[in-house]
Amino acid sequence: MSDTGIVTEWIDIEIDGAVMTTYLARPETPGDYPGVVVGHEIYGQHESVLAAAERLAALGVTVLVPDLFYRTEPRATLEWTPEGRDRGLELLRTLDRAGVTADISACLEELNRCDATSVGMVGFSAGGHVAYYAATQLPLNVVAAFYPGWLTNTEIPLSTPEPTIESTAGITGRVLLFFGGLDPLIDAEAREELEKALSDNNIDHELILYEDAPHGFVYPGRDWYRPEYAEDAWARLVNLLRA
Repeated sequence: MSDTGIVTEWIDIEIDGAVMTTYLARPETPGDYPGVVVGHEIYGQHESVLAAAERLAALGVTVLVPDLFYRTEPRATLEWTPEGRDRGLELLRTLDRAGVTADISACLEELNRCDATSVGMVGFSAGGHVAYYAATQLPLNVVAAFYPGWLTNTEIPLSTPEPTIESTAGITGRVLLFFGGLDPLIDAEAREELEKALSDNNIDHELILYEDAPHGFVYPGRDWYRPEYAEDAWARLVNLLRA
């Protein structure tokens, strides 16, 4: 993969009578490219996740960013404030497994219409949980999740009736997980549980821990952005997609 010009557009996808608006970013030069669904954080289709999609597209990936909250608050774009976080958590709790599976499946169909050579998913925080769960239900070649929370407990509807980690056996592709050692949402015990579940099920995987990184260290523009860890994680993600 090398840097290339990109084109972007908004695409509406109808799912069970409702319309989900997605953001498509892809290389402008025709060619054979892998396809990736990108799961956003609780802040919705914020400009930060669109920038991440564009960065991946410039590296030679066809990227689709779904609006995971479209059933409740279409095109939600929340600010990085306590109020935005509270609203984002409310919206997260409206997601259920059947809906998420239908939404990501529709995105994969769209990527296939774009002639993607393979399909995977990348997710950030809550979107990382969506990516992990989607990988247990759908034929994803790769899944990369940045600081995915709630995988080992039942604190959100998406991780019920049993914790999402218990569905790990359904994963068929390679898994790459990124964590910060200073992340209060995902402690060492949770990371160890994930490592064990993936190993016990013979899933091709790697867990990357940045000891001094907080939650959300990837996106620029925040107090918790850590460029050295973010760039290392991006390099590892690109290598995963190359493979």
